[in-house]
Amino acid sequence: MYDNELIKMLREDPNNGLKLLMKKYTGLVCAVVKGKFASFPCFSAEDIEECISDVFCEFYNNVDKFDHEKGSVKAFLCAVAKNKAIDEIRKRGALCEQISIDDEESGMQFAGEFLLEEEIVTEELKDALINEINVLGEPDREIIVRKFYFAEPSKYIAKKLGLTVSAVDTRAHRALKKLKEKLGGYML
Repeated sequence: MYDNELIKMLREDPNNGLKLLMKKYTGLVCAVVKGKFASFPCFSAEDIEECISDVFCEFYNNVDKFDHEKGSVKAFLCAVAKNKAIDEIRKRGALCEQISIDDEESGMQFAGEFLLEEEIVTEELKDALINEINVLGEPDREIIVRKFYFAEPSKYIAKKLGLTVSAVDTRAHRALKKLKEKLGGYML
C-alpha cells in the first residue's frame, strides 16, 4: 500500500487505517524507541509500549500535517518516534541516570544510537526496494537487477533479453522513476 492510500484510509476509515499503519510500521517504531531508551535503565517494557502507542496517536492526530512531498510515512514516523522518545527521556531526566554530552564515552554512545537508527531505516528501505523491484514485473525487474546489482552493461542485457540497447535504457529509466515514486523519493 502506498503512502497516499494509507493517509486516505486513515482519514476515511480511522480504525482500519490505524491498524494497517501499526501493522506495517510497529517494528520500525519499536526499534527507534528502544534505541533511544537503551541508555536509560529506568524505562520498562510498558514504558516502551506506551511511547510506541503515543507515536501512532501523534501521527494520527497530525495526519493532516503530513506532506508526502517532504518525505515518506516511514520517515515521518521515525522522526515522531525519535522526538517522543527524547521527550520521555527529558521528562524523566531526574529519575534516569544523567548522561553528559561533554563526556567522551557518552558522546560515543549517542553517536552509536544515531548509527543504529540509521542502519534500521536503511535495512527497512532495502527491504522495501527489493519488494518494489519484484513488483515491477518482467523484463523491467531483470533489467534493474542485471544493470544495478550485477553491473552488466546495457548492450549485454539487450543481447540476453532480445531487446535493443535503447529499449533497455528506456525501461531502466522508467523503472527507476517508478521505484523512486513508490519509495517516497528514497533510493539507496
